[in-house]
Amino acid sequence: MTLITGFDLCRAAMSVVGISAPEQSVLNVLAIMANDAAQCWPGINGPAGLVGKTKLSERAVQNAVKSLAAAGHLTRTERPGKGVVYTVHPRTSCTPAQDAPVQEVRPAGGAPTPAPPAPKLPRTTIPPKVAGKPDAAGTLVPLDFTPIVKPDSITGKAMAAWPPGLEAEQVEHFIDRHTTQGTKSLDWQASWRTWVKNWKSFNGKRTHDRRPAYRGNDLTPMARALVEREAGRAGAWD
Repeated sequence: MTLITGFDLCRAAMSVVGISAPEQSVLNVLAIMANDAAQCWPGINGPAGLVGKTKLSERAVQNAVKSLAAAGHLTRTERPGKGVVYTVHPRTSCTPAQDAPVQEVRPAGGAPTPAPPAPKLPRTTIPPKVAGKPDAAGTLVPLDFTPIVKPDSITGKAMAAWPPGLEAEQVEHFIDRHTTQGTKSLDWQASWRTWVKNWKSFNGKRTHDRRPAYRGNDLTPMARALVEREAGRAGAWD
C-alpha cells in the first residue's frame, strides 16, 4: 500500500464516494491532521479531539471510525497507554479512464461547400431617388409664386383686410425669405396660408406703415402685377 501525504492526502480524502456525511467529516479531519507518514493520534473527546474538530457526538465519531476502517480508508492501531494511531489511506472507487484515441474527422462525401459570404450592405438605408419622381422633401419656392386663395376662406378674408400694396410686399418678402433660407415645401400654397396667419411675426418689428407699399422699379414683374391689381381693386373701392 502506497501512502500519500500533504495536500494530495486531503484531496484523496475528499474524493472518496459512497460514505456518509459523518464518515466524510472524520476522514477529512484525520487527513488534515496527518503527518508526513500519513499518521495522526487525536483523542475522541475534547476541543482537540475528533468530537471537537468534527462537531459530531462521541457515538457518531466512534461509528464513523469503525466504518472507515472496515472500508479500508484508514488503519486504527492501539498503543497501550499512548492512545490510538490512525494511518490514513483513502481508497477511491474508480481509477481514471485512459485517454480516448484521437479520432480523425472527415467531411461527409458530397457535402455542399459553404455558401459565399453575402455582400456587405451599405450603411445607409435611404433608397436612391428615382428619376422624374419629385423630391420627398419638397421643392424650392417658385420665383413667380402667386397666391391662390378663396375669397371666403380665412386666408382670403385676412388678405382682403390688408391695405393696398401689402399683398405684393408680403409675396416678395415671402419669396425672398424662403429663397435665402433654401426652404423646401410640398405645398407652397399651404405655406402661404401659414405666412398670412403669422405675417407680422415673420416680418419682425416692421409693419406696412414703416415701409412703402412698393419700391418702384425694384419690384419683380410678378410683384408689380400684384401692385397694379391691388391698385385697381382700391380704385373700385373708391
